[in-house]
Amino acid sequence: MKTNNFLTFALSFLFSYLVYFLLHNVYLYYYAIPIAVLSSSLLLAYASRRYYFYFVFAALLTLVFSGVFPIKFSFEIISISLLVQSLLIRKLAVKTNSISSKLEIRRDLVQILIGGIFLSIFVFSYKQVLLALVFLGILVAHIIYVYGRKMNKLIKLLERDGVIFGSGAISMAVGAVLLLGFINRFDFLFFSLFSLLISDPIATVVGLKILKKPGRKSISGSTAFFISSLIPGVIFFGLFGFIFAFILSLAERFSPIDDNLFIAVVAILLSLVFFI
Repeated sequence: MKTNNFLTFALSFLFSYLVYFLLHNVYLYYYAIPIAVLSSSLLLAYASRRYYFYFVFAALLTLVFSGVFPIKFSFEIISISLLVQSLLIRKLAVKTNSISSKLEIRRDLVQILIGGIFLSIFVFSYKQVLLALVFLGILVAHIIYVYGRKMNKLIKLLERDGVIFGSGAISMAVGAVLLLGFINRFDFLFFSLFSLLISDPIATVVGLKILKKPGRKSISGSTAFFISSLIPGVIFFGLFGFIFAFILSLAERFSPIDDNLFIAVVAILLSLVFFI
């Protein structure tokens, strides 16, 4: 590991383990160590295109689904680890220069499709299945990234130039895992996932169709986000749904970091304020 990679790993481990320790005190703290170590290495190994990615991936998968301790612990540790890595690994940064409107619309239509499938499984299944799907998506993206030279046409259809294949999908997955790890109420979790997976790409598509300037947020896009997230918001929370949808639409428009991550963080803060 280079120095910057070591620092990224160290910060990822320390933050995830600290959050776990604060939430659960000393309960099963020793079980958390291997999960924190492996999850803090996952995106670093992904970005480096090294063979040890598969070892880290397999070991983490085995520990998480071994049933040794509750799946919620895994969500919390993994989500914080991946969040820190997403923020610190430059290769995973989303670049907005010279982006094609057609490319962005294709990407967001695919995200809406994936988001719809994800939400359907969430309604009828358990968090374990969703986490397994996130892991599967990261594995498939890495295989395409490393070995998919014959799939250059697919990569160009779905990925921006100058970024690692799958970086956008990874940020979306990290946001989803954050929500699954830290929001316990079904209704608010569904609303937050809907806002992240459906409303966010809808905002981009509408904004591009009207503004036609990739990389810039627009009032039309933010309005589309608000209206679409308002649907589950009002169904579940009545008038409070307006407040939740409005706040998340502001988070999407004025996000200082990747909006997939920021929407998730703001949703978690809302859940702490209104439901604890």
